[in-house]
Amino acid sequence: MSEIEAFTRRLLAVEEAWTQLDWIERLAAKDQAGAAAAIDPEALLALENAQVLARAADLLASWGDTVRARDLLAEGLKREGPAAPLQLSYARRLRELGDLVGARVAYRAAMLRARPDAALLFEYAALEQQAGDAGAAGAIAAIAPGFRVWNDAGLIAAGAALRTAGRPDLALRALLVAFRRGCRTSSLFTDMLALRDADPDLLAAPFVEEIAGGPTLVEAIGALAAHNKLAHAQDRGAIVTAAEAREATPIHLGTSALHAALQAAIAERRPLSLIRLGDGEGRFLLGRRPELHGPLAKDEAQSIAALMWSVWFGADIRGETRLEEIMTTLDAAIGEADILGLPLADRLASDDANFGYLAVLEHHVAKLAPRTDGLLVDASCNIALDRIDPFLGRLLRGLDFLGLISPHPELAGRLRRHLGIGEVISYDIPGEGRLGRPREAADRGRHFPAVYDRIMAELTVPRSGAVFLVAGGLLGKLYCARIRQLGGIAIDIGAIADAWMGINTRGPHLDDAARRALPV
Repeated sequence: MSEIEAFTRRLLAVEEAWTQLDWIERLAAKDQAGAAAAIDPEALLALENAQVLARAADLLASWGDTVRARDLLAEGLKREGPAAPLQLSYARRLRELGDLVGARVAYRAAMLRARPDAALLFEYAALEQQAGDAGAAGAIAAIAPGFRVWNDAGLIAAGAALRTAGRPDLALRALLVAFRRGCRTSSLFTDMLALRDADPDLLAAPFVEEIAGGPTLVEAIGALAAHNKLAHAQDRGAIVTAAEAREATPIHLGTSALHAALQAAIAERRPLSLIRLGDGEGRFLLGRRPELHGPLAKDEAQSIAALMWSVWFGADIRGETRLEEIMTTLDAAIGEADILGLPLADRLASDDANFGYLAVLEHHVAKLAPRTDGLLVDASCNIALDRIDPFLGRLLRGLDFLGLISPHPELAGRLRRHLGIGEVISYDIPGEGRLGRPREAADRGRHFPAVYDRIMAELTVPRSGAVFLVAGGLLGKLYCARIRQLGGIAIDIGAIADAWMGINTRGPHLDDAARRALPV
């Protein structure tokens, strides 16, 4: 057996141990004694992985077997070496200094002492390629897609490193794993487009279909090219100038003024709807309104909308018969919103990755009836509000009722306990694919129309001015409008709900919020 074969077997053994512990934890719900017996200390100790041992000990302790948990940890401490994070940081510094031999040793030690994710495996594959061992790089990249994924940015960075190291095939594998998880960032598609342009046959490789699904991927890359064409056809200067003029009006509120307005509405129990619009809505609008297509062919515009629909709902938009209903209801929600969030001029001037979609949004909103008594805010006000008032504590603390519509059933209870709220009710919806959880894999395609129709029928506002937090993507705007019609206060919090659960679905913008997640 070669050295790399032995290493990959050990990596797979560590991952199998985690999978086994997942199974044992589920078993404990039915057979705690059987679950405890299934934990094999000798097998776990042989892995020499501190995190595996710690989890096994935590499980034993939770079942009251504290002595066995202590003994397992005590034996592990006899064999414990440098902590995995320290080893990994050391490995990266060695790589930066050109000590590839030392970096290889440190990388392997770190990966065997923790639970590596796919991004780290691809990062290590790039090191092996850089060191001249193409076989080792390929072997590591071959098993990487089977490991957990939580770091899209790491996968994209590893893809760039592999491309630089001369392995576009392995670079594409890393990007495909991110795509499979639900990542749809411009940087991902830009890198894929560059790989396609360098080697048009690469996307036809068998592993493309195996990892991410060929047709969907090709469609996504085509959407990127279409966006670039759309963006270049816009008068960016005029659009930015119009947004600047909008922000200079008295009805455009900054974060503190918005917070005060919401606080007043809650105190007065005054019905209100705050909805926010962004590039996702722009993508959907592009596919539904021919006058917004600009230089794009009909199929190009509809392809972009189809991709966005897939991210939101995990379904094929081409078979959906109620899209015009959604458009009509969305336009009504926009027109009736007491507070409407739109992208700031600064974002319109700087967001090259999404400018075309944002321009479509601007054109569409401008064609709706002009706002006469509503307020305007930044579309990212959800993040800004959380920054000045974490978890909206000053707005929500001590309320007698709070409603939530989100893909996080646990969120209502956490907010209730943390903020001392009386009654909470949660309307649970399937989440976007980018959440990357097993539950999304199980219920993708159910949100619209099944869950949507049920919620719209069952939604109850217990009193005038009852507060609801809504995190539901496109349909969240429609939920907000319905809550307002029923006399409630609807606040479109969007992806900040993910961050409160410790899940970052929007990159650096949510880093701070996700790090200080709500306590359990």
